Amino acid sequence: MWTSSSSHYTGGQAPGTAWEQEAAGAGRRGTHRIVEAGLVPAPMRVASLLGIPSGSPVVVRRRAVHLDDAPVELTDSYLRGDVAADTALALPAKVKGGVAGVLRELGIETPCVVEEVESRPPTTPERTALDLADGVWVLVVYRTYATDAGEPIWVDVMVASALHQRLRYEMRTG
Repeated sequence: MWTSSSSHYTGGQAPGTAWEQEAAGAGRRGTHRIVEAGLVPAPMRVASLLGIPSGSPVVVRRRAVHLDDAPVELTDSYLRGDVAADTALALPAKVKGGVAGVLRELGIETPCVVEEVESRPPTTPERTALDLADGVWVLVVYRTYATDAGEPIWVDVMVASALHQRLRYEMRTG
């Protein structure tokens, strides 16, 4: 059973670094690689979460996440095109400080985070990339980052096996 805590990833630390630290804390090795990056039309659900018309240009950063060399998650980060199109985020390379670091350099903070979780059967590419057995469903987490004013800037879409997976949410109330 793997338990992942969202709070590790929403504090502004680069996701790759947070993942490596979370895995190391459990005595394991976490890695990730950029699979693709560039400008794409916003998928309908992402566009809705970003408050933009479907098909609007967004920057996507697709990553494959591994735990001890086994694929465990596919993460696509979508950023509004008007914010990220002309930045290092549109290039297929790791960036210092991750998405939050680049946004901070642009003067954009995203302290508001909303997560939605759903389960569903995997698509064929997801089943292949995650090496899932037939009948295993996936958990999909939509994590939307917004400014203090509530303006959504970026959405992470994370897909992982629902088998032996648990999410943990930590919150402060005041």
